[in-house]
Amino acid sequence: MKIRSGRRKHLSADFIPIAENAGLLPSLGEWVLSRAMEDWSRWPHLEISVNLSPVQFRHVDLEATLRKLIAEHGVEPNRFVLEITEGVLLEATEHTNSILDALRSIGFKTALDDFGTGYSSLAYLCNFKFDKIKIDRSFVGRIARVDISRTIVQSVVTIGRALGMDIVAEGVETEFEAVIMTKLGCTELQGYYFSKPVDADRMAELLSTFQPKCLSPSLMPVQLVAPHGSTG
Repeated sequence: MKIRSGRRKHLSADFIPIAENAGLLPSLGEWVLSRAMEDWSRWPHLEISVNLSPVQFRHVDLEATLRKLIAEHGVEPNRFVLEITEGVLLEATEHTNSILDALRSIGFKTALDDFGTGYSSLAYLCNFKFDKIKIDRSFVGRIARVDISRTIVQSVVTIGRALGMDIVAEGVETEFEAVIMTKLGCTELQGYYFSKPVDADRMAELLSTFQPKCLSPSLMPVQLVAPHGSTG
């Protein structure tokens, strides 16, 4: 998500801390969810991913908010993936667990975002049920030159697939990275190799021109993950 001020674009990393300090994140988070559901009506065949912040778990009745937005926009919850970072899980309480269970009972899918950074632990995969694991781009970027990155990715893929989760590789920028991550077992790839982030008005053009990339004769076409644009 970006905010435009004059000719400048401010990334979320710039303004999110300010919004949090000002107590605006709950309202901002609800607006993002509402906008994502509004945009989904333009592409009902796609999954839409939206990031949730720890603040939304602490200070918002998230279940009630989502039920209200579903009713307002008439969306299908199973077409949305709610992405959760380790910041939520580090503060995990019975309240957190009950919210995650409620989100899944409503029909939303959940993803563990940026896996492999910070204090990310394999215990999260055992203690919480996710539909997807998103492998952090730092592992993808080193995959060509650091053997241990391949070993770690392969281990995460093996565990995740055994638990019935899809595996998303983030930050794929080259064909080589796409080939390696696919061979290691990732089920979805996301990154500049497919497209830079685009706003909602340009998504129709992207979808009409996008062709699945056949990475090699022995590999099936990989799945496009909608770029993060105005909805997340």
